[in-house]
Amino acid sequence: MTAERPKSNRILPRWRAVLILAIILVGFVVVLTRDTDLQWWQDHTLRDQGRMRYMQDRPLPADRGVIYAGNGTALAVNVPAVTIWTDPRIFNQYRKDWDKVAAALNLSPQVLAERVQSGGSGFAYILRQGEPQMGKALNALHVPGIYVQATSRTYYPLGAVTTPLLGLVHLDHHGAAGLERGYDQWLAGHSGTEKVLVDGQGEVLRVLGARHAPIPGHDLHLTINPQIQYWAYMTLLAAQKHFGATEGSAVVMNVENGQILAMASVPSCNPNSRSGCGNPADYVNNAVHQAFEPGSVMKPFMVAAALKTGSIQPDQSFNVSHCLPVGGFCIRDDVVHHELNVAHILKYSSDIGAAKIALRTPAQAIYDMYRAAGFGKEPDLGFAGATGGVLPQPQTWDKARHATIALGYGVSVTTLQLAEGYAAIANGGYHVAPTLIAGQPVQKQRIMPANIAAHLRHWLEGVCAANGTGILAAIPGYAVAGKTGTANMANGKDGFQKNKTNATFVGFAPGFAPKLVMAVTMRGSTRYWNFGGVESAPVFRVTMRHALQELNISPRWCGGKACASKNKGITATQAEIWAEGGGN
Repeated sequence: MTAERPKSNRILPRWRAVLILAIILVGFVVVLTRDTDLQWWQDHTLRDQGRMRYMQDRPLPADRGVIYAGNGTALAVNVPAVTIWTDPRIFNQYRKDWDKVAAALNLSPQVLAERVQSGGSGFAYILRQGEPQMGKALNALHVPGIYVQATSRTYYPLGAVTTPLLGLVHLDHHGAAGLERGYDQWLAGHSGTEKVLVDGQGEVLRVLGARHAPIPGHDLHLTINPQIQYWAYMTLLAAQKHFGATEGSAVVMNVENGQILAMASVPSCNPNSRSGCGNPADYVNNAVHQAFEPGSVMKPFMVAAALKTGSIQPDQSFNVSHCLPVGGFCIRDDVVHHELNVAHILKYSSDIGAAKIALRTPAQAIYDMYRAAGFGKEPDLGFAGATGGVLPQPQTWDKARHATIALGYGVSVTTLQLAEGYAAIANGGYHVAPTLIAGQPVQKQRIMPANIAAHLRHWLEGVCAANGTGILAAIPGYAVAGKTGTANMANGKDGFQKNKTNATFVGFAPGFAPKLVMAVTMRGSTRYWNFGGVESAPVFRVTMRHALQELNISPRWCGGKACASKNKGITATQAEIWAEGGGN
């Protein structure tokens, strides 16, 4: 019989129990302390963070003001658009759906990935001012982390016809160029905000009460006539392509009140196309931003100064058969004439005759006339960076500059300034400040006596008649007056390019009671007869004819039809010779 071992009762060490109890107590204290910290000390902070995650202030974009033409036609309007943005923290979890998202937005998967990575950790733009149907297609996919916000974008009904004039708008709804930039504070609205409650995936659950409504921008009413603007642009574009010009511009203005009815420029671009205006040169308003040496179109103002000071008489004649030595070179005419009166000096654009008149006239008087007509002054029309051209002070003129400034060299002007100056000749001697905004008061100031303006109007009608340099500007049934100008472009080395010109025509109609003035400039032309009378005068003829019809200004009637030119049988070759200044 085997004896059983006695059972022993093992007693755990006291310190173990104490240790376990201490651990439990410490844990309880830590939990209690953390709970106290969360419940009391960090209560406001945590609640604010929660609100940040689930209550958000989202922007409400404001529409820009609409730009209207003089007849009420909208030139720049707001159309619906969408902005697509993403929260990469959420969107990255659904990469399997990225191909579908990219297809809905007409993007490649690579471009989509680049745009997601281009933003911050919680926000990135995918597409701004997109088509509304893209937003609908994206919402139909129900992919978390990518969102659609309704907004608007600016649409230009006339497209490229008005781009250099109106300008462009940035993606942030602020003006980038043209009148959109110059009047941005007036046109731009003020964005609003609204509080929304969102879920963990960023989807809006409901809109809360706190809301600041957006304030739309103010509308802008211009003096522009859309039909005249269209014809000015289309004829400019045709001339640019035909003569190979680098740029051109045209301005049509009411001679009595200074209202600008058209301001067109080439090259241009279609701002409604997403990739249509990538080159900044395509939306420069050359009518106010491009100054150039104008050539002979400055001669009437020099003649006005000469007549005003009594330096010459209206019926005075000058011998122009020999070149005129001035400052080490000889001023010549393209075609030899013998004796010309003032009217014929303008008609045939005689440089010799014009220089002789200028040298008889005080430099200060010529300068004052140029300045009073608007040359050398920056326009106050709302175009940022518009130029006033260059008009040297008369005390800097030596004999050569005195003569050549009268011929349109040594000064630079803009197309707008030429229209502005010739309006004074057309309306009887008053300088009228140009205006683009409807309702502005007329600002008039006499700069030449009425009889001098009348002489100039009569003489400038001869420029557009047979043998005159501006015959290609003639409009059947209307008396047209104007002046051609052709100046070789500077080469940057104190010389001139032989085959590139500034070709200009400025004129007004009807000649007996002028209502409209138009200035046309083409620059950098290299093809064909790139003279003002050949290149720019036809732009005037086509546009002015449509403008007169648009404004119901009737032609003179001969029997049952509009009066035709008395000079029938003029050949194209003769017209080109006359436009060059050759006369008979």
